[in-house]
Amino acid sequence: MKKNIIVIFSVLLSVTISAQDRTPMDKIWEDISKFIPRQDSKLKVNHGDGVLRYVHNGLVGKEFLCSKECNGDTAPFNEEDIDAANERNRKVFDGIFGAIRNNLDSLMAISEESYHFESHNHGRDTITYSICLKNSKDSIRKYKAENGSMVYPDAMETIFFEYTACNKPCGKHVRGFGILGYNKNIFLPNRQSHLFDKESYLQTILPLLKRKDIKSWDFKWSQSADYDIVDNEEFEIVELIDTFGPKNAGQTLGTMFFIPREKTELAEAIFTAIDSVTLNYTDLHPEQIFTYGYNTKEWVMQYAESSNISQLITGTTGAGHHETRVLFGITPKGYYVAIADIENNYCIPKEWSVLKSFVNGEKEYIK
Repeated sequence: MKKNIIVIFSVLLSVTISAQDRTPMDKIWEDISKFIPRQDSKLKVNHGDGVLRYVHNGLVGKEFLCSKECNGDTAPFNEEDIDAANERNRKVFDGIFGAIRNNLDSLMAISEESYHFESHNHGRDTITYSICLKNSKDSIRKYKAENGSMVYPDAMETIFFEYTACNKPCGKHVRGFGILGYNKNIFLPNRQSHLFDKESYLQTILPLLKRKDIKSWDFKWSQSADYDIVDNEEFEIVELIDTFGPKNAGQTLGTMFFIPREKTELAEAIFTAIDSVTLNYTDLHPEQIFTYGYNTKEWVMQYAESSNISQLITGTTGAGHHETRVLFGITPKGYYVAIADIENNYCIPKEWSVLKSFVNGEKEYIK
């Protein structure tokens, strides 16, 4: 039986790999990952305005360390140690920025319109790339934003890199920060979007979870308007709705599926299969309102010695802040899939993996 199941999941895995929506940004981050771990996130989104968006962003930074000679008592290392570390870091930073420049320069050559500006002056650096890979109209409109980047309001596919750096207080070392991003817009027929069809979607993933070796329980996390959720250490995650919605109040009802830690192979197969059918569902129904996150399994699985819970997909199921979410989780005890219906403000208790109920701080644990 186990052999047959693994074969089925292997087929689904091959579908996932072949169907993953690669962007030009994937190549850049693959080159960056030769020097540092990837720090990018990729989303597929329909906000409800008749446009399917691919958003692929990541952070890029640079910082050289200060020694105790140039920064007082705040740095414990001497000048010789810091110089050696900074020389190693310099080679890493040169590799990262070389990978970014080489890829962006290549993309500029095939773009419909592009803009590139750099300024380097005594430790104050500015690097800006704005690239329109594909425009929605024959003529390209553009304007310069306050930060110096070029904006293409009619673009269907763009890449940007915005980086600034300046000297640290010591005047000798530099700290910089930048954003590397990609956006692609696909305009849907008649520019129409529809609510997420929860029932149709769940029919694709629930059969994967209905197994004897996967335990499940229902849960309820809720809070009333007079229960503070902003400055509350009971919560792992708090997502507030806009100012027009109810303050604090919210309810999350769902089912938690649990796989013991010793069944890692099964958990990885389940995560992969759910991710595969979810991505396929968004391909078949781009008109529905959702946010899908790529590589959620990989993100969660890296917390092998701690815990994490992250969303795979969020679907808007009704007006007035109603959503359905599927989340992957991990703790030292095992692996989790949560299917949740959310109304108004969304809060996850820190003890999410062992709670059957959390209502205004009152807890009931699973047995």
